[in-house]
Amino acid sequence: MKKIHEINNDPMRLLRILLILLSERSVTRASNRLGLSQPALSHNLNKLRALFGDTLLIRSSKGLIPTTRALELESELIRLVTDYDRLTQQAELFDPLVSSRTFVMTAPEFGERMLVPHLFKELRLKAPNVRVEVRAPIPDRVNEMLEKGELDLRIAWLVKPSGSLRSLHLYQDRMVCLACARHPELNGRISLEKFLRLPHARTIGTNHATTIRVIDEALAKIGLLLERSFLVQNFMTIPSTLVGTDIIATLPYLQAKAFANEFPLQLLELPLKLPRISYGAYWHERSHKDPGHQWFRKKVQEAAINFSQQSMHLESL
Repeated sequence: MKKIHEINNDPMRLLRILLILLSERSVTRASNRLGLSQPALSHNLNKLRALFGDTLLIRSSKGLIPTTRALELESELIRLVTDYDRLTQQAELFDPLVSSRTFVMTAPEFGERMLVPHLFKELRLKAPNVRVEVRAPIPDRVNEMLEKGELDLRIAWLVKPSGSLRSLHLYQDRMVCLACARHPELNGRISLEKFLRLPHARTIGTNHATTIRVIDEALAKIGLLLERSFLVQNFMTIPSTLVGTDIIATLPYLQAKAFANEFPLQLLELPLKLPRISYGAYWHERSHKDPGHQWFRKKVQEAAINFSQQSMHLESL
């Protein structure tokens, strides 16, 4: 989809601006996202107010507050702009060699670390002006962001994916336990009793939401609970946290293996049956037939294939 500031003569321009303002509820954030100065954005907001005969957005100490009329308009505008994009994008051509398009995706930290190096190397060769923004997942807003076109692709392990989204399988993995190579109680194996008793390092927030949930749900089914946890913000903190302590962590195998190659750590099979991890790419129907989006999805899939093949090769050495 074209950037708003690139389509000055587009009759949908004002409607797109209103949607961005309703989404951001901040003149500063909206102007940055649109590539417009704040005076220019205010000028367009005045046009919108005249068009709809309503104030639409009211300034407050916490940002912009939408009026009742603006909230009523929002869902209709989303449908209108989506339909317009669907009709016009069919005629658009996408040439990766000359395109300067930016694709926005979300991915958990370990998914980003595995996929992005392969993806970016390929893009630098085949699409030198294309850019990618990888953001932290926002599960509560992701479907809305995909629907509005704020987000192109979501990389995630979803045990129960939304039926309203298109998807593409990327790669599989499994959960393992990670511990210090000289752990005082562990040497290649871990019992369920020790798994429950030993302290765990886990991440706060949404980046490992599915990982944490499936572990807690599996334990809940047998009436058990993990209680002794050290919580960290970033999963990259975990390996150095385990070295020289009795703390353990549960991570996807491919990421745990990478950590074990860098730190004196040991991998142990879990004493708990968990579902296989299945990472996929998810997108909204609005983007399904967009030639640029189709090309980007293919590149993400190729990066996943390259990553999986490289991982299997390393395992065979």
